[in-house]
Amino acid sequence: MPKNGTDWFRGIAAAMVILSHYAQWWTWFTPVEGNSAIFQLALTKLGIYGVDIFFLLSGYAMVISLGQNQMNKNFIWKRVKNTYIPYFIVVGVIELVSEGFVSLQDFLNFASGYDFWYMFVLFLFYIGFIVDYAIFRKNKGLRVAVFCIFTYIFSRILYDKGMNDFWYVSNIAFALGVIVGEYENGLKRVINKLWIPLTAILAAGMIPVIRWGLDGGVNFGQNPEDYQLSFQIGATVIWTLLVLILASKLPIKEKIFAFLGKYSLYLYLTHTFIFMQCVNKLECSYAGRFAASALITVAVSFVCGKAISAVCAFPFRKLTGLCIEKSG
Repeated sequence: MPKNGTDWFRGIAAAMVILSHYAQWWTWFTPVEGNSAIFQLALTKLGIYGVDIFFLLSGYAMVISLGQNQMNKNFIWKRVKNTYIPYFIVVGVIELVSEGFVSLQDFLNFASGYDFWYMFVLFLFYIGFIVDYAIFRKNKGLRVAVFCIFTYIFSRILYDKGMNDFWYVSNIAFALGVIVGEYENGLKRVINKLWIPLTAILAAGMIPVIRWGLDGGVNFGQNPEDYQLSFQIGATVIWTLLVLILASKLPIKEKIFAFLGKYSLYLYLTHTFIFMQCVNKLECSYAGRFAASALITVAVSFVCGKAISAVCAFPFRKLTGLCIEKSG
Protein backbone atom coordinates (compact mmCIF):
# COMPACT_ATOMS: atom_id res chain seq x y z
CA MET A 1 0.00 0.00 0.00
CA PRO A 2 1.56 3.34 -1.01
CA LYS A 3 2.27 6.00 1.61
CA ASN A 4 -0.41 8.27 0.14
CA GLY A 5 -2.95 5.47 0.65
CA THR A 6 -2.11 4.95 4.32
CA ASP A 7 -2.15 8.72 4.88
CA TRP A 8 -5.60 8.90 3.24
CA PHE A 9 -7.03 6.26 5.55
CA ARG A 10 -5.39 7.92 8.57
CA GLY A 11 -6.98 11.20 7.51
CA ILE A 12 -10.38 9.53 7.32
CA ALA A 13 -9.81 7.99 10.75
CA ALA A 14 -8.75 11.32 12.27
CA ALA A 15 -11.85 13.03 10.85
CA MET A 16 -14.04 10.25 12.29
CA VAL A 17 -12.52 10.57 15.76
CA ILE A 18 -12.68 14.37 15.87
CA LEU A 19 -16.22 14.46 14.47
CA SER A 20 -17.32 11.94 17.10
CA HIS A 21 -15.96 14.19 19.84
CA TYR A 22 -17.61 17.29 18.35
CA ALA A 23 -20.93 15.43 18.18
CA GLN A 24 -20.62 14.43 21.82
CA TRP A 25 -19.71 17.94 22.95
CA TRP A 26 -22.58 19.43 20.94
CA THR A 27 -25.12 17.80 23.26
CA TRP A 28 -23.54 19.60 26.20
CA PHE A 29 -24.83 22.88 24.76
CA THR A 30 -27.91 21.87 22.76
CA PRO A 31 -29.96 18.86 23.92
CA VAL A 32 -31.28 16.82 21.00
CA GLU A 33 -34.09 14.30 20.69
CA GLY A 34 -35.86 12.15 18.13
CA ASN A 35 -34.13 11.70 14.78
CA SER A 36 -31.59 14.37 15.71
CA ALA A 37 -30.57 12.34 18.73
CA ILE A 38 -30.11 9.21 16.58
CA PHE A 39 -28.01 11.18 14.08
CA GLN A 40 -25.91 12.64 16.90
CA LEU A 41 -25.40 9.17 18.38
CA ALA A 42 -24.35 7.83 14.96
CA LEU A 43 -21.69 10.55 14.72
CA THR A 44 -20.34 9.73 18.18
CA LYS A 45 -19.95 6.07 17.15
CA LEU A 46 -17.70 7.04 14.23
CA GLY A 47 -14.71 7.55 16.52
CA ILE A 48 -14.72 3.92 17.58
CA TYR A 49 -14.23 2.73 14.03
CA GLY A 50 -11.71 5.48 13.36
CA VAL A 51 -9.53 4.03 16.12
CA ASP A 52 -9.83 0.61 14.45
CA ILE A 53 -8.33 2.12 11.28
CA PHE A 54 -5.49 3.72 13.22
CA PHE A 55 -4.57 0.47 14.97
CA LEU A 56 -4.86 -1.60 11.78
CA LEU A 57 -2.48 0.72 9.93
CA SER A 58 -0.12 1.00 12.91
CA GLY A 59 0.30 -2.78 13.21
CA TYR A 60 0.72 -3.10 9.45
CA ALA A 61 3.26 -0.25 9.30
CA MET A 62 5.37 -1.79 12.08
CA VAL A 63 5.84 -5.01 10.09
CA ILE A 64 6.40 -3.27 6.75
CA SER A 65 8.85 -0.80 8.26
CA LEU A 66 10.85 -3.61 9.82
CA GLY A 67 10.82 -5.61 6.58
CA GLN A 68 13.46 -8.32 6.42
CA ASN A 69 15.82 -6.43 8.72
CA GLN A 70 16.62 -7.31 12.29
CA MET A 71 15.37 -5.15 15.10
CA ASN A 72 17.88 -2.33 15.66
CA LYS A 73 18.21 1.10 17.23
CA ASN A 74 17.26 2.89 14.00
CA PHE A 75 13.88 1.14 13.92
CA ILE A 76 13.28 2.01 17.58
CA TRP A 77 14.40 5.62 17.05
CA LYS A 78 11.95 5.99 14.19
CA ARG A 79 9.07 4.99 16.48
CA VAL A 80 10.28 7.41 19.15
CA LYS A 81 10.79 10.22 16.64
CA ASN A 82 7.47 9.79 14.85
CA THR A 83 5.25 9.08 17.85
CA TYR A 84 6.68 9.60 21.33
CA ILE A 85 8.57 12.86 20.81
CA PRO A 86 5.57 14.58 19.14
CA TYR A 87 3.35 13.36 21.97
CA PHE A 88 5.84 14.44 24.66
CA ILE A 89 6.30 17.94 23.23
CA VAL A 90 2.71 18.73 22.23
CA VAL A 91 0.98 17.29 25.29
CA GLY A 92 3.76 18.60 27.54
CA VAL A 93 3.11 22.14 26.32
CA ILE A 94 -0.66 21.64 26.74
CA GLU A 95 -0.16 20.39 30.31
CA LEU A 96 2.10 23.31 31.21
CA VAL A 97 -0.26 25.86 29.68
CA SER A 98 -3.29 24.44 31.48
CA GLU A 99 -2.73 23.04 34.97
CA GLY A 100 0.87 21.91 34.90
CA PHE A 101 2.24 18.98 36.87
CA VAL A 102 1.24 19.23 40.51
CA SER A 103 2.79 15.92 41.51
CA LEU A 104 5.25 13.28 40.39
CA GLN A 105 2.32 10.97 39.60
CA ASP A 106 0.92 13.60 37.23
CA PHE A 107 4.21 13.68 35.36
CA LEU A 108 4.46 9.88 35.24
CA ASN A 109 0.91 9.64 33.88
CA PHE A 110 1.85 12.17 31.23
CA ALA A 111 5.17 10.52 30.35
CA SER A 112 3.50 7.12 29.89
CA GLY A 113 0.56 8.52 27.93
CA TYR A 114 -1.80 7.18 30.59
CA ASP A 115 -4.20 10.14 30.39
CA PHE A 116 -4.37 9.80 26.59
CA TRP A 117 -5.64 6.23 26.47
CA TYR A 118 -4.90 5.79 22.77
CA MET A 119 -1.27 6.83 23.22
CA PHE A 120 -0.85 4.62 26.29
CA VAL A 121 -2.13 1.57 24.41
CA LEU A 122 -0.09 2.41 21.32
CA PHE A 123 3.13 2.76 23.32
CA LEU A 124 2.58 -0.62 24.98
CA PHE A 125 1.91 -2.25 21.63
CA TYR A 126 5.13 -0.76 20.27
CA ILE A 127 7.09 -2.12 23.23
CA GLY A 128 5.46 -5.54 22.93
CA PHE A 129 6.16 -5.65 19.19
CA ILE A 130 9.82 -4.64 19.61
CA VAL A 131 10.47 -7.23 22.32
CA ASP A 132 8.59 -9.97 20.46
CA TYR A 133 10.30 -9.37 17.12
CA ALA A 134 13.74 -9.01 18.70
CA ILE A 135 13.40 -12.44 20.35
CA PHE A 136 11.58 -14.38 17.62
CA ARG A 137 12.96 -12.63 14.53
CA LYS A 138 13.70 -15.90 12.71
CA ASN A 139 10.29 -17.55 13.10
CA LYS A 140 7.41 -15.63 11.52
CA GLY A 141 4.64 -17.92 12.69
CA LEU A 142 5.89 -17.95 16.27
CA ARG A 143 6.35 -14.19 16.57
CA VAL A 144 2.86 -13.56 15.16
CA ALA A 145 1.38 -16.07 17.59
CA VAL A 146 3.28 -14.53 20.53
CA PHE A 147 2.11 -11.05 19.61
CA CYS A 148 -1.51 -12.22 19.42
CA ILE A 149 -1.12 -13.81 22.87
CA PHE A 150 0.38 -10.55 24.16
CA THR A 151 -2.60 -8.66 22.73
CA TYR A 152 -5.03 -11.01 24.46
CA ILE A 153 -3.25 -10.81 27.85
CA PHE A 154 -2.98 -7.02 27.70
CA SER A 155 -6.63 -6.67 26.69
CA ARG A 156 -7.70 -9.10 29.41
CA ILE A 157 -5.90 -7.01 32.02
CA LEU A 158 -7.73 -3.92 30.80
CA TYR A 159 -11.03 -5.80 30.89
CA ASP A 160 -10.45 -7.02 34.44
CA LYS A 161 -9.74 -3.42 35.49
CA GLY A 162 -13.14 -2.37 34.17
CA MET A 163 -11.82 -0.90 30.91
CA ASN A 164 -14.16 -3.02 28.85
CA ASP A 165 -15.92 -0.43 26.73
CA PHE A 166 -15.91 -0.45 22.96
CA TRP A 167 -12.73 1.62 22.60
CA TYR A 168 -10.40 -0.99 24.04
CA VAL A 169 -11.81 -3.69 21.79
CA SER A 170 -9.92 -1.86 19.01
CA ASN A 171 -6.77 -3.58 20.32
CA ILE A 172 -7.70 -6.48 18.05
CA ALA A 173 -7.20 -4.26 15.00
CA PHE A 174 -3.50 -3.76 15.83
CA ALA A 175 -2.90 -7.52 15.94
CA LEU A 176 -4.81 -7.89 12.66
CA GLY A 177 -2.53 -5.25 11.17
CA VAL A 178 0.52 -7.27 12.23
CA ILE A 179 -0.95 -10.40 10.66
CA VAL A 180 -1.71 -8.51 7.43
CA GLY A 181 1.84 -7.19 7.27
CA GLU A 182 3.35 -10.64 7.74
CA TYR A 183 1.08 -12.48 5.31
CA GLU A 184 0.42 -9.64 2.90
CA ASN A 185 1.15 -11.48 -0.34
CA GLY A 186 -1.10 -14.44 0.44
CA LEU A 187 -3.93 -12.22 1.66
CA LYS A 188 -3.60 -10.07 -1.43
CA ARG A 189 -4.16 -13.09 -3.66
CA VAL A 190 -7.25 -14.09 -1.71
CA ILE A 191 -8.66 -10.56 -1.84
CA ASN A 192 -8.03 -10.27 -5.56
CA LYS A 193 -10.09 -13.41 -6.17
CA LEU A 194 -12.87 -12.95 -3.62
CA TRP A 195 -13.07 -9.26 -2.82
CA ILE A 196 -16.56 -8.73 -4.28
CA PRO A 197 -18.37 -11.48 -2.28
CA LEU A 198 -16.24 -10.73 0.79
CA THR A 199 -17.16 -7.05 0.62
CA ALA A 200 -20.85 -7.90 0.26
CA ILE A 201 -20.77 -10.30 3.22
CA LEU A 202 -18.89 -7.86 5.46
CA ALA A 203 -21.09 -4.93 4.47
CA ALA A 204 -24.15 -7.03 5.31
CA GLY A 205 -22.51 -7.88 8.63
CA MET A 206 -22.29 -4.18 9.47
CA ILE A 207 -26.10 -3.83 9.31
CA PRO A 208 -26.82 -5.50 12.69
CA VAL A 209 -23.77 -3.69 14.10
CA ILE A 210 -25.29 -0.33 13.14
CA ARG A 211 -28.71 -1.30 14.47
CA TRP A 212 -27.24 -2.48 17.75
CA GLY A 213 -25.10 0.61 18.11
CA LEU A 214 -27.97 3.04 17.53
CA ASP A 215 -31.00 1.50 19.18
CA GLY A 216 -30.06 -1.87 20.62
CA GLY A 217 -32.15 -3.41 17.86
CA VAL A 218 -30.34 -6.74 17.94
CA ASN A 219 -31.79 -9.19 20.46
CA PHE A 220 -30.41 -12.66 21.01
CA GLY A 221 -32.85 -13.48 23.78
CA GLN A 222 -30.33 -12.51 26.46
CA ASN A 223 -29.49 -9.50 28.54
CA PRO A 224 -27.34 -7.06 26.54
CA GLU A 225 -24.49 -7.50 29.03
CA ASP A 226 -24.33 -11.22 28.25
CA TYR A 227 -23.27 -10.72 24.65
CA GLN A 228 -22.06 -7.12 24.57
CA LEU A 229 -18.32 -7.83 24.51
CA SER A 230 -18.65 -10.62 21.93
CA PHE A 231 -20.72 -8.35 19.72
CA GLN A 232 -18.19 -5.53 20.06
CA ILE A 233 -15.35 -7.86 19.09
CA GLY A 234 -17.31 -9.10 16.09
CA ALA A 235 -18.08 -5.54 15.03
CA THR A 236 -14.42 -4.55 15.19
CA VAL A 237 -13.30 -7.60 13.19
CA ILE A 238 -15.99 -7.08 10.52
CA TRP A 239 -15.20 -3.39 10.12
CA THR A 240 -11.42 -3.92 10.13
CA LEU A 241 -11.61 -6.60 7.45
CA LEU A 242 -13.88 -4.39 5.37
CA VAL A 243 -11.39 -1.52 5.60
CA LEU A 244 -8.59 -3.92 4.72
CA ILE A 245 -10.32 -5.00 1.50
CA LEU A 246 -11.13 -1.42 0.52
CA ALA A 247 -7.55 -0.36 1.23
CA SER A 248 -6.31 -3.16 -0.98
CA LYS A 249 -8.58 -2.49 -3.94
CA LEU A 250 -9.19 1.26 -4.03
CA PRO A 251 -6.67 3.49 -5.83
CA ILE A 252 -6.33 6.54 -3.57
CA LYS A 253 -5.62 9.85 -5.30
CA GLU A 254 -7.58 12.28 -3.12
CA LYS A 255 -5.22 14.73 -1.40
CA ILE A 256 -7.18 16.49 1.34
CA PHE A 257 -7.59 13.47 3.61
CA ALA A 258 -4.05 12.37 2.72
CA PHE A 259 -2.86 15.75 4.03
CA LEU A 260 -4.88 15.32 7.22
CA GLY A 261 -3.50 11.81 7.62
CA LYS A 262 0.06 13.06 7.46
CA TYR A 263 -0.62 15.17 10.55
CA SER A 264 -3.24 12.90 12.13
CA LEU A 265 -1.29 12.41 15.37
CA TYR A 266 -1.18 16.16 15.95
CA LEU A 267 -4.87 16.50 15.09
CA TYR A 268 -5.68 13.92 17.74
CA LEU A 269 -3.42 15.48 20.38
CA THR A 270 -4.53 19.09 19.95
CA HIS A 271 -8.21 19.14 18.97
CA THR A 272 -9.63 18.77 22.48
CA PHE A 273 -7.49 21.52 24.00
CA ILE A 274 -8.08 23.91 21.10
CA PHE A 275 -11.85 23.58 21.34
CA MET A 276 -12.28 23.35 25.11
CA GLN A 277 -9.70 25.89 26.27
CA CYS A 278 -9.49 28.28 23.33
CA VAL A 279 -12.28 28.38 20.75
CA ASN A 280 -15.15 27.56 23.09
CA LYS A 281 -14.61 30.90 24.82
CA LEU A 282 -15.46 32.86 21.66
CA GLU A 283 -18.74 34.77 21.48
CA CYS A 284 -20.30 33.09 18.45
CA SER A 285 -22.65 30.26 17.57
CA TYR A 286 -21.77 26.70 18.51
CA ALA A 287 -21.55 25.78 14.83
CA GLY A 288 -19.11 28.64 14.34
CA ARG A 289 -17.02 27.47 17.26
CA PHE A 290 -16.76 23.94 15.90
CA ALA A 291 -15.86 25.21 12.42
CA ALA A 292 -13.24 27.58 13.81
CA SER A 293 -11.88 24.84 16.06
CA ALA A 294 -11.49 22.46 13.10
CA LEU A 295 -9.63 25.02 10.99
CA ILE A 296 -7.37 26.10 13.84
CA THR A 297 -6.63 22.47 14.74
CA VAL A 298 -5.52 21.73 11.17
CA ALA A 299 -3.31 24.84 11.08
CA VAL A 300 -1.74 24.16 14.49
CA SER A 301 -1.16 20.50 13.61
CA PHE A 302 0.61 21.48 10.38
CA VAL A 303 2.89 23.92 12.20
CA CYS A 304 3.62 21.42 14.99
CA GLY A 305 4.37 18.66 12.50
CA LYS A 306 6.81 20.76 10.52
CA ALA A 307 8.54 22.19 13.59
CA ILE A 308 8.93 18.90 15.44
CA SER A 309 10.10 17.07 12.31
CA ALA A 310 12.82 19.69 11.87
CA VAL A 311 13.87 19.38 15.51
CA CYS A 312 14.02 15.58 15.33
CA ALA A 313 15.86 15.55 12.01
CA PHE A 314 18.58 18.05 12.91
CA PRO A 315 20.64 16.01 15.41
CA PHE A 316 20.30 12.90 13.24
CA ARG A 317 21.53 14.74 10.17
CA LYS A 318 24.35 16.31 12.13
CA LEU A 319 25.42 12.94 13.52
CA THR A 320 25.20 11.38 10.04
CA GLY A 321 27.35 14.15 8.63
CA LEU A 322 30.01 13.63 11.28
CA CYS A 323 30.10 9.88 10.58
CA ILE A 324 30.50 10.47 6.85
CA GLU A 325 33.25 13.03 7.48
CA LYS A 326 35.16 10.62 9.73
CA SER A 327 34.79 7.70 7.34
CA GLY A 328 36.02 9.90 4.47
